[in-house]
Amino acid sequence: MGYNWDYLDKNAYNNKVGRYKFKREYDFIFENGKNHFGKVLDVAGGAGRFAIPLSKYTKQITVLDANETALQLLNQRKPEIETILGDFMKMDFQHKFSFILCIEALGYFQNWEEFFLKINQLMQEDARFVFSYQNPQSWRFFLRKLKHWKAGFYEYKEMNLEQLKVLLNQCNLEIVKMDGMNWMPFSLASNSILVPVFEKIERILLLNKFYNQSPWILFSLKRRN
Repeated sequence: MGYNWDYLDKNAYNNKVGRYKFKREYDFIFENGKNHFGKVLDVAGGAGRFAIPLSKYTKQITVLDANETALQLLNQRKPEIETILGDFMKMDFQHKFSFILCIEALGYFQNWEEFFLKINQLMQEDARFVFSYQNPQSWRFFLRKLKHWKAGFYEYKEMNLEQLKVLLNQCNLEIVKMDGMNWMPFSLASNSILVPVFEKIERILLLNKFYNQSPWILFSLKRRN
């Protein structure tokens, strides 16, 4: 199996849009995890886009991914990071974690209730879980659907924001913080000189707080007592 999401690939994250996304995601991860980096699990962590920089703050970080090529790349770059090849939903873990992240991968899981319940089970008492969510109510999601419908298939799971909040509550997970992002009208691999301009517009207009229409939303969760 190949790997198309390497952070050094110019068609993945090694471009202006990719660097924008990484900065927004990493800043949110660090801000919400900085007091919880004791034992870290990166679900669908690929070749270490987040695990490698986070390894400066913890010696106990595990990356799980279903793509062998991605984990081979990570092992070459940072062999001290523990890697697990497999399906998260089928994996048995021997211990719990103080911080779990799952970035740009929620859509790979078919049953979100089972996914969030398993996350809850793996969290230590004061742990944090950070994940990203693509908002089906946003303009970007609608355009993406049109693109895939024209191609003859549609594979994206849809759950609106209010439904997601209800599900999280049912899974005994409480929202600590949310942050919207990725309003800019550029493709994944764009190197447009206007990327910084749209980043500034997002910041000035506080678009990160318009959750109902925000194309992507970052969540930080804790277990509900």
